[in-house]
Amino acid sequence: MKAMKSTHGLCLLAAGSALLAAQAVSAAEVKISDSTSLTIGGYIKFDTLYSRFSDGEVAQGTGRDFYVPSSIPVSTGSGQAYQRLDAHAKETRLIVKTDTNLDGHKLGTHIEADFISGQIAQTISGSGNEGVTNAYNPSLRRAFITFDNWLFGQEWTNFINLTALPETLDFVAFPSDGTVFGRQPQVRYSSGGLSLALENGETTVQNLSGTTAGNTDDNVLPDLTLRYAVKLGPADINLAGVARQLKIDNPAVTTAPTAPLRNDTAFGGGASLSGKITFGPGDDLRFMLNGGKGIGRYLALGTVADAAMNDVSHDLKPVKVYNGYMAYRHVWTGTWRSTFTVSGFKADNETALVGTGVTRKLYSASANLLYSPVKPLTLGLEYRHAKREVDSSAEGKLDRVQFSAKYMF
Repeated sequence: MKAMKSTHGLCLLAAGSALLAAQAVSAAEVKISDSTSLTIGGYIKFDTLYSRFSDGEVAQGTGRDFYVPSSIPVSTGSGQAYQRLDAHAKETRLIVKTDTNLDGHKLGTHIEADFISGQIAQTISGSGNEGVTNAYNPSLRRAFITFDNWLFGQEWTNFINLTALPETLDFVAFPSDGTVFGRQPQVRYSSGGLSLALENGETTVQNLSGTTAGNTDDNVLPDLTLRYAVKLGPADINLAGVARQLKIDNPAVTTAPTAPLRNDTAFGGGASLSGKITFGPGDDLRFMLNGGKGIGRYLALGTVADAAMNDVSHDLKPVKVYNGYMAYRHVWTGTWRSTFTVSGFKADNETALVGTGVTRKLYSASANLLYSPVKPLTLGLEYRHAKREVDSSAEGKLDRVQFSAKYMF
């Protein structure tokens, strides 16, 4: 964390010096040499969320800060409803970029951080609370170098299509239960509409010991992703695929402690079709359809694991998962607009291996009204209804109203 603070401090110091010493190109971009420009951007965002969980309480954290499908409590009808109100500015974001033209080559750097992403992994000690200061640790989102057609570093997975990103108030922006989602270290090559990447591999495994998937940290091969983008009239279409190794090395034994430890490797893969279709001057339809085996960590914020593990034989069995969404954006006037979304998720779990407490189905719908009195400022109100069902048929619902104020710079 000290290293991260130091890095941010150096970036801000360099930016401040450049603003004083260099010729400004715009409010956010300056020339720091004949060949290099530096850009500082981001936004400040304030969120207030009223959440009603139909079948249980959710602790303060990710499940109340944004839509995390797996956090919705479930019951067979005996659950108690809880209502909570939360306010935070954790989504506030800072971006520092450089662009350089040197000896006929294009070089770039990108560093991006916020104050909420680290909570997703639930690994940051010292995260803030609402008691006194409401201070929260910065979290690395993206950090990469570009050289002509190459990218090296942490970036959005090549399996996702950012063109299909809907305009919603939720932190994830994509309907969480219906999307591909992930940022990770990678090496990527892009040419025209084609991009190919080798990305950091990780396997999540589920067994009878509980309802939370665990990371094995055992992969020795990277995930391979391929994406092709094409424009067809008013439509921007993306077709993407992922092929990956699933690996576990000496899994923990639960139901058969006397069985010999065993390593196992399996194959996972999936495909994604997504796009954006424009209608008239401002309306558009954005969509995504995904499916495959052994790609659980890529879909619905990792609601289910990549594979189930047999506690006796220790064999890995990739889990089939499917999800998708549609989002329609309508412009009412030059300052008012709305987005309406529907999304869903389904997993074909092996209940004999993982029990009946794992998520089987998800769906959600949302609608918002956004107002931008001036270009960098957006005020908005959004309603979301979501439902989660596990393999035992227990279910739970979430109803949420969110108000946001966002200033981009």
